[in-house]
Amino acid sequence: MRLNDTTDLALRIMIYAASVHPRRFNIDQIVQTYALPRSTIMKVVSSLTQGALLSAQRGRGGGLYLAREASEISVGDIIQHMETDFDLVECMRTGNRCTITESCKLIPPLIAARKAFIETLGRYSVADVALAPSDFGMDTA
Repeated sequence: MRLNDTTDLALRIMIYAASVHPRRFNIDQIVQTYALPRSTIMKVVSSLTQGALLSAQRGRGGGLYLAREASEISVGDIIQHMETDFDLVECMRTGNRCTITESCKLIPPLIAARKAFIETLGRYSVADVALAPSDFGMDTA
């Protein structure tokens, strides 16, 4: 199974958010930390806020922050929110044209593998994968 680049970035943003929690952060800090285009970061942050994984507050003293405690947000939650296609092969997709689907014995193991993948990642919270602020070059004082 392969995660798309947007999901990879969403995971990194959430790791950052959990690592600096309870401090707020902004888009520019993420851009500087990961050296990625601002437009890309903004797109992912928008998706994370729409998915109630991050919250945003405008104005002085505003910024981005975790929508819930890091221990309440699983890595699986993030992946399920960000990934648009968990259909691993033709027969799992809409418009399936595979001629052996009805007798294929590969489908059940693929479904089980997909389920195990999500369940495993669901066991880990953002708090479990957070880093120390110093890992991002931040002063811990």
